[in-house]
Amino acid sequence: MKTIPLSTSIDGLVAEYQRHLLCNAGFTSGTCTVRGFYVRTFLRASFKSRTRTLNLQKITAKALLDFVLRPNQGWCSATVQSMAASLRSFCRFLCGSGRTHCDLSRAIPAVCSSRDHFPTALSHRELDQLLGACRNTRPTEKRESAVLLCLARLGLRAGEVAQLRLEDLDWRSSTLRLFATKGRRERRLPFSSEVGRALARYLKDGRPRTTARNVFVSLSTGQPLSADAISAIAGRAFKRAGIGGRRGAHRLRHTVACHLVQRGASLKAVADLLGHGDLATTQIYAKVNLPLLRAVAMPWPREAQP
Repeated sequence: MKTIPLSTSIDGLVAEYQRHLLCNAGFTSGTCTVRGFYVRTFLRASFKSRTRTLNLQKITAKALLDFVLRPNQGWCSATVQSMAASLRSFCRFLCGSGRTHCDLSRAIPAVCSSRDHFPTALSHRELDQLLGACRNTRPTEKRESAVLLCLARLGLRAGEVAQLRLEDLDWRSSTLRLFATKGRRERRLPFSSEVGRALARYLKDGRPRTTARNVFVSLSTGQPLSADAISAIAGRAFKRAGIGGRRGAHRLRHTVACHLVQRGASLKAVADLLGHGDLATTQIYAKVNLPLLRAVAMPWPREAQP
């Protein structure tokens, strides 16, 4: 094990871990900040200020488990899940960088969440109701229609819609390029004539004159819309259409994936569309393939006749 001077230990180690996440693992800066916070909290709890050195040998399986499962910490299950994932990632970083001889990530168990992880997708009727509620006459409505179709037909994240630039639209091949994605992996997606017409109507008759290169901008200032603004557009559309439950852009992303799986698309195809780097992330949508589940379900055995 290596010993690091305390003066540069915790903050320096966390900063290097965050650089690894950002540059090598492809995480966003927001995720790096969150994971760094949990790792820093763990290190400060494990190594007191009176200690002059940061001896990584003290990071044991028991220390990790005790920290994650310690009582009276007042954290909800989702927070504990995020903290556990951060510490597992940190353990892999320590081993991969040669700071420890073994990977202790497996010492941290999976944390059960109290939330139902079943995707909250819209039905086909609800989706038609949502898209049909937009009149598509005023500039605001033209922008809303284009935003909703990018979310509901392509399964884009709100941030991906916000970062979409004019040069990312290839009208000849009817494709769009996504670069500023969650995993920072560039990919191209085909868009249908329905999506293309909505984008063209907005760009021609709805988008104001501006020097910004983002496709979706504020109609009053011409400044690019943020991911929160894209989600707010979706939320208003949900409310106007009278659709209850969670209202936001990500629900439309779930809807695209669920409808594809129900029509027989493979999880690999869904993962490629959504930009998932790990197929395990897409496996949640296997829950919604009801026709397949019915086909493989065993019939209930009848009682034996006397």
